[in-house]
Amino acid sequence: MDPSPGLQRRPAAAAAAADLPDEVGSVNVFSWISCLDLRTLAVLTNSTISSSSDPHNISFNFLIPERGTDKSPYYKLKAVLPDSNVTVASQKKIEDKLNVATPEGNLFWSFPNELSPIIIGTTQFSQKRYVYISADSIVKGKIEDLGRIDLGTYAIAAVEDCTKRIGDYVSIDVLNAVQKTAPKNLVYTEPYDKDACLLDFDVLVVEPRKLRKDLIDSIMVWFRAFSLANPRDQIRLAITLALYDNYLKLPSNWKRADANSDILNYNGPKNVCSEGGRQLQEEGNGDEWQLYLDQKSLAVLS
Repeated sequence: MDPSPGLQRRPAAAAAAADLPDEVGSVNVFSWISCLDLRTLAVLTNSTISSSSDPHNISFNFLIPERGTDKSPYYKLKAVLPDSNVTVASQKKIEDKLNVATPEGNLFWSFPNELSPIIIGTTQFSQKRYVYISADSIVKGKIEDLGRIDLGTYAIAAVEDCTKRIGDYVSIDVLNAVQKTAPKNLVYTEPYDKDACLLDFDVLVVEPRKLRKDLIDSIMVWFRAFSLANPRDQIRLAITLALYDNYLKLPSNWKRADANSDILNYNGPKNVCSEGGRQLQEEGNGDEWQLYLDQKSLAVLS
């Protein structure tokens, strides 16, 4: 089997642009995957590269479940994407920076998909600006457009999900009560808007040096303030309230919506892990992913 199928099928215009001098600087992409599937990471990598006009200045940093001394995920990804700049690190490196016995550590391991984009910065795992992309993504937009965004005084840029609003989950009376009792440095001091949109967690731009030291404390204040039927709604609402009026709004085309969006759902076959750790195979429901992963590469990664 040829170990280097070479998936980078960039359009001719994109390939030509790749030879231009670096104008936007390097873009560091981070992604966290709780149930390891190299197919999704390969599609994320190749779609991002294929859509970029400066692919050689993109680095990918994947945080995967602990595998001891097994380096095969890295070698397999490099076999199918030899020209990509990829690093694979164990999630244990984050765990070692967070004491899981603390409330902060315990909260993180309950909701790693929602909190990892922030924790990567607050633990100084990365000290440089990074773009966090959800692992189950197909990127159609230019990632460098995100990498060069002027954040101003903000530490985070995020997309808003206006199908969900603060008032759909909690009353303004409850928000006001928390405001009055919580430490002033941990909550927004002006009135909240019940129609404010929740944040979307598929794409974030993070500047670690500007992150508030007490951001996780603020998230915990809000997480403990109310109890929702769906814990994932609860953590997303808590993060939205902790970042209220303190983030840069990304263009709406970076929200998964339709085929014209700059980011799509990965729609190929993938591994799904149960809470007990059992790994199941979920069938795909589309063919967009096949543009970035051919059959020879699929055999290497499966």
